[in-house]
Amino acid sequence: MDLVYSLLWMLIVLLEGISGQGVYAPPTVRIVHSGLACNIEEERYSERVYTIREGETLELTCLVTGHPRPQIRWTKTAGSASDRFQDSSVFNETLRITNIQRHQGGRYYCKAENGLGSPAIKSIRVDVYYLDDPVVTVHQSIGEAKEQFYYERTVFLRCVANSNPPVRYSWRRGQEVLLQGSDKGVEIYEPFFTQGETKILKLKNLRPQDYANYSCIASVRSVCNIPDKMVSFKLSNKTALKKGRFWITPDPYHKDDTIQIGREVKISCQVEAIPSEELIFSWFKNGRPLRSSERMVITQTDPDVSPGTTNLDIIDLKFTDFGTYTCVASLKGGGISDISIDVNISSSTVPPNLTVPQEKSPLVTREGDTIELQCQVTGKPKPIILWTRADKEVAMPDGSMQMESYDGTLRIVNVSREMSGMYRCQTSQYNGFNVTPREALVQLIVQYPPAVEPAFLEIRQGQDRSVTMSCRVLRAYPIRVLTYEWRLGNKLLRMGQFDSQEYTEYTLKDLSNENYGIYNCNIINEAGAGRCTYLVTGKAYAPEFYYDTYNPVWQNRHRVYSYSLQWTQMNPNAVDRIVAYRLGIRQAGQQRWWEQEIKISGNIQKGELITYNLTELIKPEAYEVRLTPLTKFGEGDSTIRIIKYSAPVNPHLREFHCGFEDGNICLFTQDDTDNFDWTKQSTATRNTKYTPNTGPNADRTGSKEGYYMYIETSRPRLEGEKARLLSPVFSIAPKNPYGATNTAYCFSFFYHMYGQHIGVLNVYLRLKGQTTIENPLWSSSGNKGQHWNEAHVNIYPITSFQLIFEGIRGPGIEGDIAIDDVSIAEGECAKQDLATKNSVDGAVGILVHIWLFPAVVLISILNPRR
Repeated sequence: MDLVYSLLWMLIVLLEGISGQGVYAPPTVRIVHSGLACNIEEERYSERVYTIREGETLELTCLVTGHPRPQIRWTKTAGSASDRFQDSSVFNETLRITNIQRHQGGRYYCKAENGLGSPAIKSIRVDVYYLDDPVVTVHQSIGEAKEQFYYERTVFLRCVANSNPPVRYSWRRGQEVLLQGSDKGVEIYEPFFTQGETKILKLKNLRPQDYANYSCIASVRSVCNIPDKMVSFKLSNKTALKKGRFWITPDPYHKDDTIQIGREVKISCQVEAIPSEELIFSWFKNGRPLRSSERMVITQTDPDVSPGTTNLDIIDLKFTDFGTYTCVASLKGGGISDISIDVNISSSTVPPNLTVPQEKSPLVTREGDTIELQCQVTGKPKPIILWTRADKEVAMPDGSMQMESYDGTLRIVNVSREMSGMYRCQTSQYNGFNVTPREALVQLIVQYPPAVEPAFLEIRQGQDRSVTMSCRVLRAYPIRVLTYEWRLGNKLLRMGQFDSQEYTEYTLKDLSNENYGIYNCNIINEAGAGRCTYLVTGKAYAPEFYYDTYNPVWQNRHRVYSYSLQWTQMNPNAVDRIVAYRLGIRQAGQQRWWEQEIKISGNIQKGELITYNLTELIKPEAYEVRLTPLTKFGEGDSTIRIIKYSAPVNPHLREFHCGFEDGNICLFTQDDTDNFDWTKQSTATRNTKYTPNTGPNADRTGSKEGYYMYIETSRPRLEGEKARLLSPVFSIAPKNPYGATNTAYCFSFFYHMYGQHIGVLNVYLRLKGQTTIENPLWSSSGNKGQHWNEAHVNIYPITSFQLIFEGIRGPGIEGDIAIDDVSIAEGECAKQDLATKNSVDGAVGILVHIWLFPAVVLISILNPRR
């Protein structure tokens, strides 16, 4: 009996292949999201836009179909996603990025391929939303003197915040919202040289009321629930003094830039303060106050030239002028700590000079080390040294464009290859001499081991065949001395030196069990080694359970069931011939496996469907099944799946009738993909506010208490919206597996289509194993009058099936459609029913025939192997 069932199901599967639903199935892809999306815009130019808040978890799942099981790879527009994420996530169905950052936004692609046709690719664009804390910067300008007593002074408050989407700004003075035009002394504008929505608050000719607390509110309109952020600034005529600085200017008429007796020397002192015109400077020499004289000329701050700056000019420098000069800055009214700056003038005061020790350039180091770049600076006082990149416009190791050093040393931790190049050390103009900056160059050479490909590759090959492995150098420094060595485990196979080629190869001519193993190719330079790894094995690839067709379950006896296990073999010709499969099975939750071997004769072809019947399974238990291919090399990779008992509604379908009277409506279910649902209704329980002039007055039998299913087309339903009702799955039991046809069934139902806005009623036949393909079975549209009509259609299913009732809403509310008394009976419908019932209603009946049973196919499956 099992053999008969096995042959029967093999025949069904082969018929599916003939009818276009064969074992091969090219890949399809769909990207779905889970997690913390703020908004999803559906398909837009073949992509979807998915927005997420910075710091949340991004989770994208690639849903694929196809057989053999497609390989999945996630990539990003800028390159491989593996550059940014762990490799384990790149090749999984689900791509998960925790604590996503703004630079990780972009377009992500899911690519699925299984060798059949073109790869399937879908993309989704991810926008990361964020709002940084706003920053306020303060600037002021001083106009020219007018009538020698009036100065126009304007303050600019500039608010900047990084964000996505673009930020909007608003200004407040205290609790007052500042708007353009609301105050003549206030102007709010966007500078023409900026991008985005930077807003500047301009306070023209400061008035007493302008000294207040100002707030800048940055907002992205609460997208992704990102709250507004605010920064405040207190504008006052008493503002704390900032760090001061000084520089010494020798007599500009001498070119040696040195301090000598008889020369003129100017000491400049600058302090930042707001408002700068309220600064007061005092000068001291060796702690004693200085007054302006013919030889010691003190110039107080000049707002029109350099705000916050005072100068001391020493004319005709004498020996007695050597000493420590101090400038002290304070604000009128006091209350703020003074700032004092000391400047030493002596015979040892000399301009700076920069040199690089001979052994300090070029500097050679290895990637990952710590290195110090050194410039020797002489002079008194010693200036601050600024370090920058000299050969390219890139940032310094700390991310800034320049780094300061007080001793001339630049220390770099964890050196990388990108840091190779020329570095410039340069004297700062402040806290030193106001002379042409001195500079010097230091060359840094970073050695790093070879980068090679492939990093890892698995090769599966049958015995007595040949295989060639190649290891290619992508980049390395230094490249002048590159050697290689091939090893199997710890055994050295070959070594040599690179000449002009960029790769090395190693060939195994006749593979045997002794040749299988891990091969490493080490490519070596002074900085270390790069490694290509090959895993060479004769293991058979894992089999793939065939999941695109349903798994037939039938009942032999009351307490047991049988299961038809179906699978294909991945790359069956890649290794030695598969002689058997080891089948392991255990009841779910148990520890012990029961094992047996399934012998295979002959070669398995790619895509060939292999079937094996599992019998004596106990209802309703689930089982874990493990399948392992065996070759003369040994065991291949295993595949495990869970099989579950699912009792069919009527395992040997003879007759089915549903009047929708019971509570579970005969196991009919609502489709999750439609716009609205069918409703169970009776005239006795109908809402008194129902729409008149549409819908039935009673069920099909004329009973006011009888039930039926209908679609309610009143608001908020819209024209074209669909409601879909799914029947239970019907399993069929063919009577004669060797006959010319399968069993025919007569499918009939009553329908009611009354109202001036009636849309369309469709019926589809869905065969199990064809979940994405629905065969149109019957259709009708328009007003059919205030009475029930009957439809009959012959169906010839070759496998388990479902029926789908689809109601489509018409142009108005008078468009209710109802169905009742759905029946399926074994045998074809009476000819008079087909001829009269369907034609009278104007319905279109589509006879579903799936007939192909060639004798050649039947003979070919009688081989008991598979």
